[in-house]
Amino acid sequence: MYTFNRERKRINPKEFLSYSISIFLFIVGILFYIWPYFNILNINYKFEKLLKERAKLIQNNNLLKIELASLKSLERVEDVAKSQLGLVFPDEKQVILVKIE
Repeated sequence: MYTFNRERKRINPKEFLSYSISIFLFIVGILFYIWPYFNILNINYKFEKLLKERAKLIQNNNLLKIELASLKSLERVEDVAKSQLGLVFPDEKQVILVKIE
């Protein structure tokens, strides 16, 4: 087996500490610089999701308004009264007019 005999360098603890602190501060600085962009991106995703949800709710609201209008129609009310409740129009003898003075 072929081996190299190299002289090992001794690392000065003060230099190692200063390099470590420098690298740490550099990484922290990059994170502080990039963080707002990630935050804005996240907010934009949430905003798009809320816009889609709002559009769905508006569409659902419009459908419910149409359904409400059809349920309130006088023709439907009369049909339900006749078919389900068995109601009929009163005869002329059953109608009493009241005068308000």
